[in-house]
Order: sequence, then structure tokens, then C-alpha cells
Amino acid sequence: MNPSEARAALSVAWGRTDRLFELLTPQALHARPIPLRHPFIFYLGHLPAFAWNQIARGVLELPPFEPAFDELFERGIDPLDERAAQDASISDWPDQARVLAYRDRVRATVLETVDAVAARAPTDPLAAGLRIHHVVLEHELMHQETLLYMVQALDPALKHRPPSIPLPEGGPAPAAARVAVGAGRVSLGVTLEDVPFAWDAELGRLDVEVPAFLIDRLPVTVGRFADFVAAGGYADHRFWRPDAWAWRQRAGLEHPASWRRTPDGGYEVAWVLGHAPLATASGWPVQVSQAEAAAYARWRNARLPSEAELHHAAFGTPDGQTRLHPWGASAPDSTRGAFDFNRWAPAPVGSTPLGQSAWGVEELVGNGWEHTSTAFAPLPGFEPWIRSYQGYARDFFDDQHTVVFGASWATDARLMRPSFRNWYQRHYAFPFTAFRCVYPEEP
Repeated sequence: MNPSEARAALSVAWGRTDRLFELLTPQALHARPIPLRHPFIFYLGHLPAFAWNQIARGVLELPPFEPAFDELFERGIDPLDERAAQDASISDWPDQARVLAYRDRVRATVLETVDAVAARAPTDPLAAGLRIHHVVLEHELMHQETLLYMVQALDPALKHRPPSIPLPEGGPAPAAARVAVGAGRVSLGVTLEDVPFAWDAELGRLDVEVPAFLIDRLPVTVGRFADFVAAGGYADHRFWRPDAWAWRQRAGLEHPASWRRTPDGGYEVAWVLGHAPLATASGWPVQVSQAEAAAYARWRNARLPSEAELHHAAFGTPDGQTRLHPWGASAPDSTRGAFDFNRWAPAPVGSTPLGQSAWGVEELVGNGWEHTSTAFAPLPGFEPWIRSYQGYARDFFDDQHTVVFGASWATDARLMRPSFRNWYQRHYAFPFTAFRCVYPEEP
């Protein structure tokens, strides 16, 4: 990335962030729809504070910009439970006008200092190729998705739908089908010599021999998950890991958190700016936590796939080659999947058959981050190389988080590289997720 590309990419990303905040009413800024996260006002300040702390302080070694804000908005909380979140939060946030003024001053200064960072490239790996600007840009893009799933959980009275955002598309899903994926070798991870930029969670190398397996062609739908709910799956401990069962009981869960009861005893399913009847949403990939996905898989006498299995199903080929994307080398577009904000809600599964992999597995990228059975852990050779952000990944190597694979409709195309690794806590049900099952070999 050169200086002009960095300025352009940051400006585009900031414009989208501003449009996302415009979905909120003024009263919503101090709302906290997800107890495990700060209110929206924090993120209004966090994104510019992160940019300043990473670029100006981390590379250029400039003094604090506005010391109180640089520290207050430095890093969001990522607690394991609501009590810890409450202990980590504050109640007296700065005035919105002050935060917006801080944001605008930081953005202007960041753009002004791009050339100064580039000049340090020969001696600083964070400046080389403007990698520190990749850090800031991709951090912004990831938080756009966080903001949107917070908006989804927000009281409808505190958000509005602009006319430019259509109502979500409904429709039934194709009949369930399974695909056989042949054995193969998977290489997870990259080096900084392989790509212009990579987060430390991507660095290292793990070669995995993947035996043949049988997998759902498409993600599990809302309609099929409703069968699990109707069959009493949330009340039967046999399908749940002990820690997941204890969590389900504490939370009082009887159905996915994104569903709500209707007066007639049915359900509505949340999308980012409203709710859709179950009949409309029945073909969408179901959004649940990893714990709920694993329980459903056990109910089906199946299991969740591993990270390596999904990687092989997505990027591997029967002749042992590796693809850049599941469909090949063509750039991502709306014919290949629901991603990169080409829509504002999940699509009915099966809507983009041109995105299928060489094995015939569909939607491995887009429509929802797919749950895996793989605990989030460092790859061999892991090194937290971003000196200004040492805790990006290693703070979550705790056996409480699992890898999620692919992308959602709200994932920017910049993050859709084969090496990118994302993760969520097992009991965290708010992100735009999906899952599919792996089955014993049929006779």
C-alpha cells in the first residue's frame, strides 16, 4: 500500500463507519444492547483513538494527542461474563460533540502523517508497506461488523432504516444435501514475506493431513434449527457440553438469542434493522453461538468441522491444488456470496451457487462466520510482531474461544484472504455466524 492508497482506503472506511452511526437515534449512543460490550459512544471514540495510538504514538513516537481520550478509548472490554463487563465499564462518558471533535482532529492528522510513516519504512517493519495503516484500516473494518451486530441487538425504537436499505430477502432453502470432500493436505498460516500484511494470528505454519469427510453442502438454516428447538433440544442436556449446559441454564435460553416469541407462539428472527417472520427467515443461515451449534450437531449425530476441514473444503481441489477463493481466482462479487456489504442481511442459503468450491460445497465464504470445533490457538512460529498491539490475538489463547471461518455479509473483502483467522467466545451468540455439520461416512 502506498501513501495515496492508504489515504483513499482510510477515507472510504471512515465514510462507511459514519454511515453506520447514522443508523442510530441520538439517544442510542449511550445504549448498551450487549452487556459484554461498551455503549456505542465508546466505539465513536475508540476507532480514532486506536488510529492515533497505533500510527502516531506507535510508529512516529509523537506525544499524546488528547491524553484522557487516548487512554479512555484505547481498548474495548472482552470479558467472559456480564459481571466482569459491568466491573470494567464506566457510566460517565464524555459529551458526544467532544468525541466527534477528537475523531475529526485525529483523522486529519493521520492523513497528514502518512508520508512521515512511509519515510521510516527502511528501518521499521510497521512502516514498511505502510503495514501500520493496514492495522488501523482492518481494525476499523472489523469494528464495523461489531457495530452492526450491536445495532441488531438494539431496541428498535433507537434505530431507523434509511430508504436505501431494503427489507431482507426471504425464501425457502434448497433440500439438504451432503458433499464428500476427499483427503488432502492443508497449510494454515503465512509469513510476512507471503503477503502485504497479516495479523499475528495468521503468522506461522501448520500443515495438517485431512482425512476424507462428509459435510453439509450448505449451512444449517433457521428452519432446520427450528426443528431442534421444537424437538426440545434446549431442554436435553445430552446434546450439550457440561460448560455449555451450565451456561444455557444460567442464561435461561430456550431458543437462539436472535429469535423472539410472537403472540401466536411462533418466532421472529432478528436482522440488523428489524425482525422477520420465521417463514421469511427460514432459509437464512441460523445465527447461534458455538455451544448451540455443537448441541445441534450432536442432535444430528454429527459434529462441527475443524478449521482445517473447512479450509480444505474451501480452498483445496481434488487434484491437490490450492485456490485463492473457493470459486477460483476471480475477485469477490455479489454472484459469489453475501459479503462485502453487498446486502444488509443474510441471504437464503443456496442463493449464490457460483461461489461453490471445487468440491461443490457452497457458501464457505460469506453469509455468516462458520463455527468450528477448533480452539483458537497460536500457529507454530507465532510471534506477536505488531509491537503496538501485542494483545491482539494472544489474550484469547484461553480455551474459551474457537475459530470461526469465512466471512459474513458485513465482512469487508479486504479480510477475505485464505490466511485470515477470526474467533469468538463459545457462548457468544451476537455475531453474524453460521455453521454446518460433518457426518460419519455413509456406507
